Amino acid sequence: MAVVGLQTTYVGIKDEDGNVIVGVDKGGVSETGVYEIDTSKKKGNLGATTANITGLSGTLTKVYGNDALVDVSNPPSAPSVALTYNQVNVAVKQALLGRKLVNGGYVDTDDTIESALIVKSHDEIENKAIYFAFPRGVFNETQQNVQSNTDTAQTRETEQMTFTALASPTLGNKTFKIYYEGAQNFSLKKMFDEVFGSTQKFITAEASNVAGSHQ
Repeated sequence: MAVVGLQTTYVGIKDEDGNVIVGVDKGGVSETGVYEIDTSKKKGNLGATTANITGLSGTLTKVYGNDALVDVSNPPSAPSVALTYNQVNVAVKQALLGRKLVNGGYVDTDDTIESALIVKSHDEIENKAIYFAFPRGVFNETQQNVQSNTDTAQTRETEQMTFTALASPTLGNKTFKIYYEGAQNFSLKKMFDEVFGSTQKFITAEASNVAGSHQ
């Protein structure tokens, strides 16, 4: 599916039941359960530059018999999303990575924090939204490349995280779903409920209707 641009990303931390955790004090990333990594400096965000999605299909294995290619074995998909951000809210990022605030600093824990991710783009012809949705997965960060400023330039580092998708019961143990605004029966609220769980309060029925009236 051809897309144009990277409009925004949405994230949320899941509980053991597969629903997003609502409330920062309970371990979530926002009071609605879903956090948009937007371009608001006030919120500590400067948006995403890339979301490189790979592994949407498994690698076919060829099956030979009688000196001929007679079949293929199609393994399940194993998607991952390499995300590059200009800046992400510090507390939100550390929570997604499973780090806890202890005495003024963030430290790794032994817990595996499961999250959900939506990457939003749009198509070129009709300019309708396209959402790459991953209801279950894990964020990780492997490095930071800290470089010195010079007397003529300021060296800025981007933030890079990888999201590894896991099988989701809400999708019949599939790992991802692609939503298209122009598809029959598309609903913004149903999508957010399916990806983040019915506990999410980021998109309500009223908000979904308002959004639809402006599209």
